[in-house]
Amino acid sequence: MTRKHHDPSSGKKRPECAVPREDPSPDLQPGGIPPEEILTPEEEPSPTRQELLDSLGALEVELKEMANALALARADFFNYRKRVERDRQRERAMAGEEKTLDFLPVLDNLDRALAVPPDADAKSILQGVSMVRRQFLSVIQDQGVDPIPTVGVPFSPEVHEAVATVPSDDPSMNGIIVEEILPGYRTDERVLRPAKVKVASFSENTGNQP
Repeated sequence: MTRKHHDPSSGKKRPECAVPREDPSPDLQPGGIPPEEILTPEEEPSPTRQELLDSLGALEVELKEMANALALARADFFNYRKRVERDRQRERAMAGEEKTLDFLPVLDNLDRALAVPPDADAKSILQGVSMVRRQFLSVIQDQGVDPIPTVGVPFSPEVHEAVATVPSDDPSMNGIIVEEILPGYRTDERVLRPAKVKVASFSENTGNQP
């Protein structure tokens, strides 16, 4: 009996050979981007010594211009401050002149009061001086200056200065001004001069004094 030689390939399909993949084109980078399309940062050339000197010279010129501008601005400021101070002094001088003009009629009436005949009686002189005083008081009130009330009002250390006390047996008069020694004047903002006054002081033993 003849032994048949078994062919391993018989009855079976020969496996297909794997087709090798094609290598990517050597002209393409990973990602398929041509190398000529890949942007690379360009290196700026270092400035030359002459370029650095030119830049330094331009900065020095700019610095000098700024220094000159600063000096001019400072001089303008000093001149402006002097001009403002000069204007203030002029305004104060003009205000003083206007006030002086307001007082000239008062001075005229005072001169008339003093120019009375030598044989004039005291009553007429007193009337003339009283009129001058009323006119003077009217002028200062027009300028915002008012006399400080004194007699009959309670003593206030803000506007009054007590130079003496007067004993009183009336408790309701305690701390009340009974006499004006020197008138005081004030504006709406401050006291120009406090009024010097005498103030009543209550004491229970006042009435028992001999």
